[in-house]
Amino acid sequence: MHLILHDLPPEQAPRLLPPQGDAVALLPVAPSVKPCVGCFQCWVKTPGECVIPDRGRDFCRLLARADKLTVVSRCYYGGLSPDVKAMIDRHIGYMLPYFHVHEGEMHHVPRYSQSFALIWHLYGGITEAERGTARRYCAANARNMHASGHTICFYASAEELEVQA
Repeated sequence: MHLILHDLPPEQAPRLLPPQGDAVALLPVAPSVKPCVGCFQCWVKTPGECVIPDRGRDFCRLLARADKLTVVSRCYYGGLSPDVKAMIDRHIGYMLPYFHVHEGEMHHVPRYSQSFALIWHLYGGITEAERGTARRYCAANARNMHASGHTICFYASAEELEVQA
């Protein structure tokens, strides 16, 4: 399954993203989800599922079935929009609470055996310095989420997006 997490307005998403079907699941960040509060209940009380009762609890379940995660976000200082970052932060239940060394860094052990490709599509007036920050940030997220690979694309505006199913 291809999971697409995006911050596009509802009227813009159908024009710019692949149609939703059996192979594609769209997860808009609007309305906003609550940020992770670090309660760790997704590890001990409801393994793999966030206990905060909003749409963010679906993210881990969908991520566990995905072979591709595409993130579409306005770029903020080389990072993700606040609503997209809040959703990404809620992925902690996707991991186990144990640590191991992965690519020379300390990371959580993956809960699931399958992996996904991580693709970021960032749009907006992005400076070269912000592009460098975004490249490092995307690579760090890919390592932390144990993604099979990562790609990042930049666009001057959302209307230029080229997201493929």
